[in-house]
Amino acid sequence: MRENYINDRLGPRLSIIHPSGRYFYTVNWDRNSLSVYEVHPETGALSSVEGSPFPTEKHPRAVTGDAAGNYVYVVNWDSHSVSGFNVDPSTGSVRPIRGSPFATGLRPRNVRLHSSGRFAFVSNRDSGDISIFVVQSETGALVPAVVSRVLAGPRPRYTFLDLQGRYAYAAHQGARTLSAYAVDQFTGQLRPVPGAPIAVGLDPRSVLVDLTGRFVYVVNRGSGDVAAFVIHPQDGSLAAVPGSPFKVGRRPFGMHLHSNGKFAYVANSRTNDISGFSIDPDSGSLLPLPGSPFVAGVYPVWPVFHPSGKFLYVNNYKSNDISGYTIDQATGLLQGVPGSPFHSGTRWLPKTHPREPLIDPSGRFLYAVNRPVDSVSAYEIDGETGRLAPMAGSPFRSDAFPRIMSWKSKLLSRIKLQLNAQ
Repeated sequence: MRENYINDRLGPRLSIIHPSGRYFYTVNWDRNSLSVYEVHPETGALSSVEGSPFPTEKHPRAVTGDAAGNYVYVVNWDSHSVSGFNVDPSTGSVRPIRGSPFATGLRPRNVRLHSSGRFAFVSNRDSGDISIFVVQSETGALVPAVVSRVLAGPRPRYTFLDLQGRYAYAAHQGARTLSAYAVDQFTGQLRPVPGAPIAVGLDPRSVLVDLTGRFVYVVNRGSGDVAAFVIHPQDGSLAAVPGSPFKVGRRPFGMHLHSNGKFAYVANSRTNDISGFSIDPDSGSLLPLPGSPFVAGVYPVWPVFHPSGKFLYVNNYKSNDISGYTIDQATGLLQGVPGSPFHSGTRWLPKTHPREPLIDPSGRFLYAVNRPVDSVSAYEIDGETGRLAPMAGSPFRSDAFPRIMSWKSKLLSRIKLQLNAQ
């Protein structure tokens, strides 16, 4: 489970956890900043590190960390740049990398690091291209590659890489295509594979490559299906697997593949359920599991696996909770863990709209950033049952939250003054 889990935990996401498990990072869109927390080693509770939040550029969208825990990168949507930070391993605090911010194309969505740590790729929605950088090993600075931008097509969503770093993919918002590239292992340059771009379904959302590097899966939100392809071992060209595309629920969002290579799960936001499949190891075809789809909360978005592979969790954006499931290791069937779903708010903060659940390296704690209330819901995970127990003090306020509360307090004071004057 380790490689797949680490790849997900380091981003790009709204929040990430340091490889040591000691620090938690999340971006604050409205406050143009990066919040950094220390994770208590025993309880998992979050406390802001000194100096947090740290300034970014305008509207930070996602954060990414390198596997060694030395650097953190934040994509800035409206300043068309990437902010780079050095990480202090003893405190988790960050300071800007020299030369930061680094210019990208228009409206960057995410920054994806190559498995070697030598290259960084940024998909730029409004300029329809991908920025390519060489990562300086000594400083973490991003230096434009010899060919620093490659045309991708209309409104690329995100850049995805296989775990081996051989191929890169970008799905296109509002289109029915997938760009596919071979990655030069010495320069980071991207070369379209034969036949690219590839036809997929309507409004492709996310792209996954299985752990063997043989199959590519594309979640098509508009057409409610998953397109699957086999990767040619010599040139990287893609050919549809038998039976593709595979029907799922309405408006699918996130998809994850189990580390045993046997099962795949897709969160369907409009049918409030999870589609489960077994994966044919030879062809890559998806076969619906008995009992699928499995009931979730309202508007499930992003499924994540526990590091052990025993449990699956998904955030339910509109019912303000987290659903937890045990995974039958032989059949892939999902069964709700005791007490599921688990509310992400409190009596005083009922509507949290949790986003992208994240599990720490030890598998003991689960976190979910809440938007738009700027807080982090945190839970302890029972390693035997998968049950979630809210931590004392959860949800933890982000560094932006007190400012929002201050603004609301001033507004209420102004209303009271107006009423008293009448």
